[in-house]
Amino acid sequence: MTPTRTYQTTHEWLTFKFDPQSLGSIAWAHLGEAFSKCQHLIGTPLQPALAMHLSEVFLRRGALASAAIEGNTLNEDQVEDILVNNRSLPESQRYQEQEVRNVVDALIDVRGEITESGTFRLSTEWMLSKHALLMRDLELEDHVVPGELRTVAVGVGTYKGAPTEDVPYLMEEMSTWINSIIEQAEKSRTLDQRFFLSFFAATLAHIYIAWIHPFGDGNGRTARLVEAAILAHSSTVPWVSTTVLSNYYNKTKPRYYQRLDAASRAMDLPGFIAYSAIGFRDELREQIEEVQTQQRRVAWINYVHEAFQSEPSTEIAKRRRAVVLALLPDVEYTKRDIKRLNADIAVMYATASDRLFSRDISKLLELKLIREVGRGRYQSNIELMDAFVPRPELGITMPLVVRQEDVNEGPDAAG
Repeated sequence: MTPTRTYQTTHEWLTFKFDPQSLGSIAWAHLGEAFSKCQHLIGTPLQPALAMHLSEVFLRRGALASAAIEGNTLNEDQVEDILVNNRSLPESQRYQEQEVRNVVDALIDVRGEITESGTFRLSTEWMLSKHALLMRDLELEDHVVPGELRTVAVGVGTYKGAPTEDVPYLMEEMSTWINSIIEQAEKSRTLDQRFFLSFFAATLAHIYIAWIHPFGDGNGRTARLVEAAILAHSSTVPWVSTTVLSNYYNKTKPRYYQRLDAASRAMDLPGFIAYSAIGFRDELREQIEEVQTQQRRVAWINYVHEAFQSEPSTEIAKRRRAVVLALLPDVEYTKRDIKRLNADIAVMYATASDRLFSRDISKLLELKLIREVGRGRYQSNIELMDAFVPRPELGITMPLVVRQEDVNEGPDAAG
């Protein structure tokens, strides 16, 4: 069949086809674990204030990562200062600030759309509107118009985007194809199948936007935003996890570009999907660990307050409680360290006698809120919250009682 469009000769990998069976068993295992991790997060109870805090932290982190892939050099503390404390950077770095603000605003826009509508369909118009947000108030080259498809040839490194004249057609074809996968996902009989298809739709949209390169600038940021939007609308991925792939791509940037290149030059689309799958799994693991750390802290605070319920409500109890809650997990403290844990505690003990301090320590040991780990060295006993972590003191590592008949019937018994 004779090609009817230029891209069919120059970009033959733009086939709008993907066979999930082309993925290896290891990639499927990674996706299976990623699905399990998402369900774990969805079912995690958190206090509303803490949940909102973590949501904002992960959103800022994902936005920064997406901008960092394109060369933005701001760090997480600077972004928090900008967005939380509303501070501005020096004029020489203002464009970097604007880049991150734009990605955050685009993600917030996506989050608002999830609330307003339970369905999502990709379209050229939707992508144009998000591109306009991502490019807002940035100094751009003359051929880059926010919210408009490019009219000139572009590329990144040695890669050249699809022929300019084919871009509008390719964007429509891609939207139709991705939407067909999304529709399949919505009709899935099982939640895991819906997750797998949604993941394919998200990562395929990402790579196809990178391949088509429909804009004069901002293609990568748009691709990663589309990826996050599809995951966010899938009903199988919690909002806090929709941007973690950007973190992964940024951490493994050389590999990211290598996989994008191999997907076109070597026609290795399954390789990019597998690369994204393992990254999604790893990022979800880290996210769950971070959430569990916060849960552990909340559980510990509640436990400490309960421990003091039977104690008289006095300044003494208040002081002792403040000491326990100021101790960091897994850190050893001397008595001198404890007296200087923070400014408030330092004031409390400024005029106190050694005898009073010793009574405080003895009481906290009695309540099992701290433990002595060496002569004159103490630690928080927050490990009491680790109910299901195997520990020697629970008998986990004790040898099993083995009956003689079990030995006789072992693997060697048959000769």
